[in-house]
Amino acid sequence: MNPEAIIAVIIPTYDRPGLLQKCLRSLSIQTLPKTLWEVIVVNDGGVDVSEMVQTFGDNFNSSSQKNQGPAAARNYGATLTKVPIFAFLDDDCQASPTWLEEIAKNSKPGVLMGGTVVNYYRDNLFSESSQLLIAFLYQHFQDTPNQFFTSNNFSIHRTDFMQHGGFQNQFITSAGEDREFCVRLNHQGMELKFIPEVEIIHFHQMTLVSFIRLHRKYGKAALIFQKIMKSQKIAIQKRPRLEFYRKLVVFPFYQNHLSKKEKFFVSLSLMLSQICVAQGYLLGKIHSQKPFKVG
Repeated sequence: MNPEAIIAVIIPTYDRPGLLQKCLRSLSIQTLPKTLWEVIVVNDGGVDVSEMVQTFGDNFNSSSQKNQGPAAARNYGATLTKVPIFAFLDDDCQASPTWLEEIAKNSKPGVLMGGTVVNYYRDNLFSESSQLLIAFLYQHFQDTPNQFFTSNNFSIHRTDFMQHGGFQNQFITSAGEDREFCVRLNHQGMELKFIPEVEIIHFHQMTLVSFIRLHRKYGKAALIFQKIMKSQKIAIQKRPRLEFYRKLVVFPFYQNHLSKKEKFFVSLSLMLSQICVAQGYLLGKIHSQKPFKVG
């Protein structure tokens, strides 16, 4: 580990070596001097990537664990370093060249910082719809107790992360753990701050089938989220109001980069996403048989 580093980039990965390699390449060309940061890749029980990680240099490190999900992988990665700032990135993302420089410039204790996530596959309207849903949620929940950032692009001081206990390991897939983390920390007095210049590109190619699966997964994660909030006595609004859905379906029509035809397609896709979320939530309730524990 680098004794001069001020930022540790923590990346969970599972069976996506090609995407991970591109992710690491984007970090190798950062404008922030390499002496000031290090990378920790946590292999969540997938194909071995240790040799590939080492090819990027001495400040690129890897470790592995049994498959437990990205939340547990991030928590494990956080225990492997004493560097003062954690920056979380996913293996299917690439950081802009100034990503770490912007994090170093804007990071403060007591602040959980999120940034811009750009969909790479602009011609794939399912990918675009999925990313626009996140953009809408950022805007809709800004400066409210429900504000959150996706865990593929946020940073926090190590002391704050450890003090608040990291991610909840009940989230065994990449859904819900970031929302729970942000809402819990917000409730406990952390400031959530969005810095547009902290930008990454998301490489998430989607089909109709994968779009449906993803948003059903979000619905199942919402059930876990609600149970954790209840166990911690944090009041949340369980069901979105009609105004939420009205704003959501018209949101694509304010996106100037979309054609008229694309706006209608994305609007319909966003409606489909919410149907799938409801389905996933109900399926989660039906299949939830074991007693729920927080930890």
